[in-house]
Amino acid sequence: MKFKCHLIFIVSFLLISLNSQLSFCQNISYNDIEKPSTRSYSINNRVIVESGVLEDGKYTYKCKEKKVLVEIKDGYYYEYHPNKEYIKAKIQWLTSYKYQLTIVDLQKKRFSSKIGSKLTSTIIKIKDDEYFYSFIFKNKTGKGSFKKVH
Repeated sequence: MKFKCHLIFIVSFLLISLNSQLSFCQNISYNDIEKPSTRSYSINNRVIVESGVLEDGKYTYKCKEKKVLVEIKDGYYYEYHPNKEYIKAKIQWLTSYKYQLTIVDLQKKRFSSKIGSKLTSTIIKIKDDEYFYSFIFKNKTGKGSFKKVH
């Protein structure tokens, strides 16, 4: 009887010991493999769009019956207005049809924005060499179009 109690105690102790070691190993395995770190998760889900439908080149649009030249070049968006006024913005493509402009330099009278202001625009239609867009700027929306210069 004494031998049987010792045997049960030893077997129980070994099973409990073995079970706790296995569950500990499984937890380490689960934590290391199943749960990605925040850094790897953000890297894997980041989508980088290098360019959109507006290629580097020159475009025009009309503003108050005056022609404005737009140039997209090397990741920047330039607007050249009459009287040597201009706006320079960094262009960041969010998708192939949506981009954000961040103003980095400007020389424009009666323009209520400043360096660092952001505009988000979406190309909604392309017909021949004309690009129709909608935009959000300072919580206001609008629409317009560019024509590609050849």
